[in-house]
Amino acid sequence: RALEFKPDFHQAWVIRGVALGILGRLEEAIASYDRALEINPNYANAYYNKACCYGLQNNVELAIENLQRAINLDVKYQDMAKTDKDFEQIRGDERFQSFLNRV
Repeated sequence: RALEFKPDFHQAWVIRGVALGILGRLEEAIASYDRALEINPNYANAYYNKACCYGLQNNVELAIENLQRAINLDVKYQDMAKTDKDFEQIRGDERFQSFLNRV
């Protein structure tokens, strides 16, 4: 409902994305994160949550791309990614391991 009153509130778009992700509606969640990033392109949390969605979809390259953007904006996401369950499906992938070891 917050978006009805203030559609340019980037944090509300991220909250919407998180809710959609929990429901398994990952494409809609990604679209919400994209909307948040249109409003605030430097919002690291949106990139991180987008990376999580791609991790759940087993899309290693897009997970890494968005995770890199999140880490560039806020280094705390580097440690979070190492244990986040959303990356379980890709954690064993050589590209993901190499990325985590590089950053």
